[in-house]
Amino acid sequence: MSDRPAIEIYSIGTELLNGQIQDTNSFWMAQQITALGGYVRRISILDDDMNEMTSVLKDACSRGTRVVITTGGLGPTPDDMTVEAIARIIGVGTEVDESLVGRYMESRSIEKREDVSEGLVKMATKPEGTIAHPNPAGVAPCVESQLGDTTIYSLPGPPREVEALFRQSVEGALADIYDDIRLSLRVVVNLPESQCGPLLHSVMEICPNTYLKAFVALSERTCDGQRLPVDIVAWAKDEEQAQALLEKALAEFQAQVREKGSEVEVVTD
Repeated sequence: MSDRPAIEIYSIGTELLNGQIQDTNSFWMAQQITALGGYVRRISILDDDMNEMTSVLKDACSRGTRVVITTGGLGPTPDDMTVEAIARIIGVGTEVDESLVGRYMESRSIEKREDVSEGLVKMATKPEGTIAHPNPAGVAPCVESQLGDTTIYSLPGPPREVEALFRQSVEGALADIYDDIRLSLRVVVNLPESQCGPLLHSVMEICPNTYLKAFVALSERTCDGQRLPVDIVAWAKDEEQAQALLEKALAEFQAQVREKGSEVEVVTD
């Protein structure tokens, strides 16, 4: 799947690295992106460190990543540095989005601009020329930036806000990128991973636009050996082509498994 437009996800926060908070955002977004037919190439956690953030995110953009998604670092405190890091990467300054300030004032019944706290102003700040998508579930927006062919979506950290902003501002754009029809099925084989792995790679080479993945953590030991679940995924521009690819990959996998003296069981439930 390495020839597909790649997405990389970066969760930002020292509290994630030291184990204070578990990163559930990346897990959830990876599920949503995969369901759209997307390809998540990398998931990483970054410290609240400007040099680390700019270095890693700039590297992500330089290797042709189609979409970079960050979560965290958009709050009101000094260690929230995502906006500044993105501004440095794309080579611009920062600016206050006064329309966001106006939304904050209205939602909090603040009458005078000078009464808006520095923290709220900071959360309304974005890299110059970028798009700020208002947050339907909180304060900090989703900031959409562009560096070359890479689109960067910067989301706040709270999971509830991540989910709301992803649905509102990111999901549709990803669906436009991955407009293929994606079909999948699960099978089970009585082979150990060491024997099954080479077969998966062989099928993917023979059948382009397919992806096969074994789930060792879900395998079961039986008197006949190891029951190993395998997902077969195929994608194409229309459902008929995708179905044909899926059936071709299944048939090829069945043939190679039979050569190993085993059978492929299709999971129907």
